[in-house]
Amino acid sequence: MKSFSKLIFISLCVALAVSVHAQQIDKDQIGLEYKNSCTKEQVKLHAKLKDMPTNAFNDYCDCATRQLMTNLSPAQLKELDQGKNRPDWLKAAEQSASKACLKESPKTQV
Repeated sequence: MKSFSKLIFISLCVALAVSVHAQQIDKDQIGLEYKNSCTKEQVKLHAKLKDMPTNAFNDYCDCATRQLMTNLSPAQLKELDQGKNRPDWLKAAEQSASKACLKESPKTQV
């Protein structure tokens, strides 16, 4: 009976570890997609500045992505992962992340 209990316990631990790992992969994917979207948006906003290479926005978009991923709740991340439309709350979260990055690095002008 003890070995059966151990087997159940080990199975539960493995299932939990796999679930946590899957959630992290989703968060990483969301972050990558957001960073790419951020970079495209910054390039579009700064199109008039012809000497601005795409990688000029890497630091800003890295920071904005990090801020956003840190501040979103698990439920919000799940909504982003499952939904195809932009949730209403996302714009305010993006603006908050952007402001934090501009304060953090005043040399960044976006």
